[in-house]
Amino acid sequence: MEALLFIGAKRDRLAAFLSRTLVSGGRTRAFFGGEAEGGGEEEQGEVLHSIDITAGRGRSFVYLKRSFGLGNLPALACPVSMLPRLAFLVLCCSALVTAGELKLNRLFSDYAVLQAGESAVYGKARPGAKVSVTLGEAKAEAVAGADGVFRTTLKGLKPTEQGADLVIDAGDEKFVAKDVIVGEVWVGSGQSNMDWTVNATHALKDAVSRPADAGIRMFTVGRIPSAEPVEDIKGGAWVLADPKTVPGFSASAFYFGRELRANLKQPVGLIVSSIGGTRAEAWGPKGMYADVADAKDFDAKEAAGIMARAENLKKLQARIAVEKDAKVLAKLKQDAGKLGPVWSNGPHMNWNGMVHPWIGHSFRGVIWYQGESNAGQPEAYKWVLGSMIKSWHKAWGQEFPFIIVQLPRFMARKPELAIEDGGWPRIRESMEWIADNVPGAMQSVNIDLGEEKDIHPKDKLPVGERLAYVALQRVYKAREVGEAPRVKKAERQGDSFVLTYDRPVVLKNEGKGFALLGADDKWAFAQAKADGKTVTVTGVKAPKEVRYAWANFPEVSVYSAGADGLPAGPYRSSK
Repeated sequence: MEALLFIGAKRDRLAAFLSRTLVSGGRTRAFFGGEAEGGGEEEQGEVLHSIDITAGRGRSFVYLKRSFGLGNLPALACPVSMLPRLAFLVLCCSALVTAGELKLNRLFSDYAVLQAGESAVYGKARPGAKVSVTLGEAKAEAVAGADGVFRTTLKGLKPTEQGADLVIDAGDEKFVAKDVIVGEVWVGSGQSNMDWTVNATHALKDAVSRPADAGIRMFTVGRIPSAEPVEDIKGGAWVLADPKTVPGFSASAFYFGRELRANLKQPVGLIVSSIGGTRAEAWGPKGMYADVADAKDFDAKEAAGIMARAENLKKLQARIAVEKDAKVLAKLKQDAGKLGPVWSNGPHMNWNGMVHPWIGHSFRGVIWYQGESNAGQPEAYKWVLGSMIKSWHKAWGQEFPFIIVQLPRFMARKPELAIEDGGWPRIRESMEWIADNVPGAMQSVNIDLGEEKDIHPKDKLPVGERLAYVALQRVYKAREVGEAPRVKKAERQGDSFVLTYDRPVVLKNEGKGFALLGADDKWAFAQAKADGKTVTVTGVKAPKEVRYAWANFPEVSVYSAGADGLPAGPYRSSK
């Protein structure tokens, strides 16, 4: 049995905690130093060290692991009976570690995966210090600036599963990350469906039946937004894939990475930075709409929203100060707790706390599963997400691949309607528009997936695999077909519409999902027939428009011919 224990204790209370902590028949990881790690309902703050308390045969041992990004602390082990003395030692070491000036981002820690080819290494050291970086035969140097910041690049890195020490030497201080490998690094971001873990998917049994694979590693960024940009990631560690750890991995990211690894025969590192229920606006920097005409005064509106939230909190606090009724007071305090100055949907706050700390980190691309929270404003999503992607590109100085998960189906079927012109079909179209118009952007289509009553579909295996198919085709040129079939041309021919796709397609599900707009401006169900690359749609006289899979939870029938069998996305001829 394994448990995770968060402790928000001050260091001067650590000895008492360790003295009374006993574990039997299991393993507990205790975090201490500063506040407890976490986000949302957990306390938020920086975790300096971690302790594993493991029950052995007749004895319990404590393993003290070094803190990431704050210098080296050697691993220690002792029986639980020595905890009081260990606590004193830990407190002494803690002070020594935090006194050092050499600090590395948490992404440069034990078990890290560095991007093959070139990989930036950065951190802080004593101003003016000469810093050398070594990984195997690769070496690089830098000089820390007046602010202590240094940055250099390891070049010529070849993919390898053979772990090596990443050594950063600043003269009087040295940092060592153990078992660092080189491969393809991807970022997974978005909201709850990127957060969604393997243990809640249909493919869990298969995932945990496979042997451990040290060539797949995941780093989950601490879910801690910030009102202002911060310099280091709060929480997180690289974790190797094995039957015990995989259930806690982001499912979409893991299945994506596993498919990449199977095809590229290289290690894959996955950096996941996501929070459930968040809007795209929270994931980009302030000022990202500067060049968008439709977003005029948007920054001012966001600032006004923050001020209004603060005013509402003051009003609640004033009521709390005088309220006597216990039940009413409890409710007021609960409401006030939801109005803190930092929240996961605060404008740009996830960018500040969960993206800004690793600007410039080397990776191949991003996979993005989000949009559910923006479905109420589907047209604006074009410039909201489009601007966000461009802001990431600007921050990194390169237009890296950014693969969007086009939203699958959701909400109750409405079989009586030929089309449903709601937010979900519209935001899917906006995602396609972004993929066509924003440099580096791409999309995977998932219109045949989804659940009516659950916004979190459990069939994440094909979501991850289809993301990988797009990457293998577009990024690595290792797959001939990876993207979904697309309509290249739509022509009205008499009483029919003829759609020409970019490759041969087949119809399943009796060709359902098509609708035609008649001369009476009413939508009607249509019939479809496929022949190679064309689909002929009939059903009304002199149709004005054709649509396919245009609903929150549409019928789906068009797939690419052949073994790939990828679903074609929603389409309307009037766009």
